Amino acid sequence: MFRKAKTASIPLESDPSIRRSYLSPNELVTRPAGDEVTVVGDFFAYCARKYGDQIACYYRDIVDVVEETKVVPKSDGTGDEKKIWKYFTLSTPISVTYNQLNASVAALSSGLINIGFTDPSTPIASRPRVSIYADTSLNWQLMSQTFARLGHVLTTAYTTLGEEGLLTSLVEPEVELCYCGEAQLELIAKVVERAEKLRYVVYDGDENRLSQDTIQKIGKVLNGRGGRTLPLQEVKQSGIDSPVKDFGFKPTENDLFCIMYTSGSTGKPKGVLLSHKNIVSSIAGATLLWGKNFNRSDLLLAYLPLTHILEQFLEFEFYFIGVPIAYGTVKTLLNDNVRNCDGDFVAYKPTLLPGVPAIYEMIRKGMVKKIHDAGSLVGTIFNIAVLGKQSLPWPFSSAIDKLLFAKVKAATGGRLRLAISGGGPLSADTQRFLSTVLVELIQGYGLTETCGMATICGPNFSPIGSVGVIGPSCEIKLQDYPDAGYLSSNKPPQGEILLRGPNVFQGGDIGQWNIDGTLSLVDRVKNLVKLQNGEYLALEKVESVYKHCNSVMMLCIVAPPNADRPIALVYPHEGNLRNRLKANGIVDDGGPKQWASNLTIVSYLIGELRDEAKKGGLRGAELIGDVILTEEEWSPENGMLTPAMKLARNNITKKYQSQIDNSIGKRS
Repeated sequence: MFRKAKTASIPLESDPSIRRSYLSPNELVTRPAGDEVTVVGDFFAYCARKYGDQIACYYRDIVDVVEETKVVPKSDGTGDEKKIWKYFTLSTPISVTYNQLNASVAALSSGLINIGFTDPSTPIASRPRVSIYADTSLNWQLMSQTFARLGHVLTTAYTTLGEEGLLTSLVEPEVELCYCGEAQLELIAKVVERAEKLRYVVYDGDENRLSQDTIQKIGKVLNGRGGRTLPLQEVKQSGIDSPVKDFGFKPTENDLFCIMYTSGSTGKPKGVLLSHKNIVSSIAGATLLWGKNFNRSDLLLAYLPLTHILEQFLEFEFYFIGVPIAYGTVKTLLNDNVRNCDGDFVAYKPTLLPGVPAIYEMIRKGMVKKIHDAGSLVGTIFNIAVLGKQSLPWPFSSAIDKLLFAKVKAATGGRLRLAISGGGPLSADTQRFLSTVLVELIQGYGLTETCGMATICGPNFSPIGSVGVIGPSCEIKLQDYPDAGYLSSNKPPQGEILLRGPNVFQGGDIGQWNIDGTLSLVDRVKNLVKLQNGEYLALEKVESVYKHCNSVMMLCIVAPPNADRPIALVYPHEGNLRNRLKANGIVDDGGPKQWASNLTIVSYLIGELRDEAKKGGLRGAELIGDVILTEEEWSPENGMLTPAMKLARNNITKKYQSQIDNSIGKRS
């Protein structure tokens, strides 16, 4: 992906402890297209001028909702119960050009003025704040660009935040208009009375599926405030029928674009303030780094939450450089997830796939189970093929790819050429496995506070475990963190990552410089804990090793101050653990609920995890002292995971505090 260089990062002559990208060692880039693009609202207008009637993106309409009744085991193990499962039937992909995108934003902008929400004569700083509370879709992006063009500060909220999280994202920034999806209207109705500044709700969805009672309930409250509820199409049609020529004042690069509410991994979600300059500088850096390495034949599958900086950053970048985007959902990716149509992978045949570590871990462990279920012979052949592809030269590796991995690739459309992981550390073994079997998988490092662009890998700089090359819009320094032994004088140099640049809001992780100038993450400062013996433990580092265990679906390492060893809280991968128990002659009656109190199974899992630790190079205080098996799967809905699929540590620790205390007590 990158042109070859001796080292990925260049020390500054004035201060060698600070490094910049080899692509721009003398300056930090801030503008991707000169004066043509200075704020986020310029993006689609620029794309329309540059790419015109070329296809910008695809989406699929919901044609039907199919309900199926299935008999499943009860969670308490007392028998079976019937449950209704809903599946979507989707249309074939519908294309949209860059000119059409720009026209839609112009129409929506005119519509907001026509309904009386936006006053073009009002200064930007006085224009009311707005919110998007919807699942990822083309309309999400259109509304984002509309608000940016009109200068309204956008706040975002994950659709899985729940009632209180949504309320915080509306009340704290004093939101006056909220755009929401069809599935989110009901929760809007629950908080609308307490969100006292809210005056307008613009909703998306099919009128035949929407609850008119819910819409009327919201409307009654908003009418009393001088506002109203409107379907998105009505706002757009108003702008088409009565286009507005002058939108009034234009935001400057230093004005706020967005208050992005984080997923809340350590408590209540926090709003990160991002300016237009932050976002545009991030895209300037990404374009210099990536711009020549993608083309019109590429296609990005967009399904991650647009409230996550990774998805927002990737969409902005690929729209900007002219790479088409295909909108899908987590629930419709595979053929098994839909009815009477193809899933998003097969329908779109993407070449580029974004994801977070939890998703890639689930993909790998699902593949491991299928290989086991196919029998020992298939498993042996598959494992030999994996090793062969990693070690044999072309054309032997290519032949293995076509003969043995073609079916795996076909399930994702058959055209994938690059997958990108962000949002947390990815197990090195998982990265190596999926890069061998499915598609080259690279990592990036980009916080909400850096607008998604800090570092990113590429073929010339993509060692396993590295998060890549510094983005040309920022610079990095590793500052000593002596309490835990992370020093810039170490070999390789280590320390707390300090980030500076026009795309940066603020920073705070532990990293190390690799010999090729790329950066690797060691851990986060907030996740460094001191054990009873005085040793520091890097929670995310050890978790990335332990969660590679195939018998584990979800894992959280806890290390209270009075513990001498960490404890692993585990929700098992039921299929893989059951297979391993049978292979070792251990009775596997029941499921996770029964296994949680089965000391034989817990002891077996402790052994598996300790074996994984040794393979991953963990030692001493990094070796677990105990395992607590949990009965309930972790999810954003029960608060154990954040909406970005990260561990909600505080919630997990609080829920299982009594088991943690008992574990420490029996070892003291």
